[in-house]
Amino acid sequence: MVRVMPFKAYRYDPNVVQDHANVMAPPYDVIKGAKVDELQGRSRYNVAWVTKNKPRETDTPENNQYTRARDIMNAWVAEGALKQDDKECFYVYGQNFTVDRKELFRFGFIGLLFLEEFGKKGAKEPFTGVLQHEETLPKDIQDRLNLYRQTHTQEGQIFVIYPDHEGLVDKVLKKYMRHKPKTDIIDMDGIRHRLWAVDGEEDKASISRTMADRYVIIADGHHRYKTALAFRDENPSIEGARYRMATFINIGNPGLVILPTHRLVQNLEDFSQVKLLSGIREHFDVAEFPDKEGMFARMNDMFRKGSHSFGLFMNDGKFYCLTLKDLSVMDRLLPDKSPQLRSLDVSILHSLVLDRLLGIGKEKLAQGTMGGGGYVIYIKGIGDAVDESLQSVRDGAQAVLFMNPTRITEVEAVAGNFECMPQKSTFFHPKVWTGFTFNRLER
Repeated sequence: MVRVMPFKAYRYDPNVVQDHANVMAPPYDVIKGAKVDELQGRSRYNVAWVTKNKPRETDTPENNQYTRARDIMNAWVAEGALKQDDKECFYVYGQNFTVDRKELFRFGFIGLLFLEEFGKKGAKEPFTGVLQHEETLPKDIQDRLNLYRQTHTQEGQIFVIYPDHEGLVDKVLKKYMRHKPKTDIIDMDGIRHRLWAVDGEEDKASISRTMADRYVIIADGHHRYKTALAFRDENPSIEGARYRMATFINIGNPGLVILPTHRLVQNLEDFSQVKLLSGIREHFDVAEFPDKEGMFARMNDMFRKGSHSFGLFMNDGKFYCLTLKDLSVMDRLLPDKSPQLRSLDVSILHSLVLDRLLGIGKEKLAQGTMGGGGYVIYIKGIGDAVDESLQSVRDGAQAVLFMNPTRITEVEAVAGNFECMPQKSTFFHPKVWTGFTFNRLER
């Protein structure tokens, strides 16, 4: 059973914080370095002062980045910058954005999700509960747990998707989107974010009833969910710790977009372009192109036809499109996995190319990051990322492997089998931003 509740969110009071565009921020895990300074420089109320408070050489167990974040949060509440709503609400969260020159709108609702362990094989059908869809890099959740212990506040969102093909919840949300939004900002990437409050008693009850017999899949925020589970277990006496604030998006929402995450390969000893291509030709048809446009056109064409294709650039003057010859090879490589997992592009790429041909198995993959280091850097397929990855290869990285996006139906199928895709299989765009609602627990 999926238990979803409205709550009295803390929100920035426009009487104290006039420009809300200066106090919101992307999720903590995608802001680093100069971006943190930029966001914190916009306002002393920017949420990044809490989510990314910087460590100092003088930090002690009693005075550190987490205690400073706690003190900042408490000061905002005391000053009235953050004010709690008088009434329990769900909150409609909508984002207008553009992908490939196409304007899209994605909307869902923010509410509290009752925490439960992830569904596992052997669960009764039909399953209702919480599913994960993707393996996580073995990052330490200690950082987020330390912050949560100090602030007792859920400031960032967990992004979950759920099946509502009848649009029952969306029908309720659309009614409130006809009202003036509580918050309306445009971020530095041109994405418009709006927030409305769902405060009607019957509408709130309708949302909770509809969600009760569904399942939810974590789209983004696996580490935050695991942090919430750990905090709940540490604090069994805190009722609010049994719930986690989340943004819920209908799987059928036309603005639900998954973009690819490409793989930049580096730091391999004895890397050989000739050897790699020779091994690839054993299982892939290889087409050569003089430019990236030809390669991506072939990849897109194969994607529409349902074939499994990848792009490859190694700075040898050519761009390659690799199309799998026979999917049955995956039966031998992943015999204990479901057909749905074996047929994923990301499973094929990781098993056949990264692991078998390049020797980048799970241990080496675990060292990969979104920012650098390790043997694989994960490149989000947006903006100038493709050209930047090509330049990285020209500057010394060994290869970049381009992917088509994972389909939402594939996410449903794999999660429904209680399996996990390899890490960084999906990039749900745009990110759900932080700072529109806060859920503070009573101590």
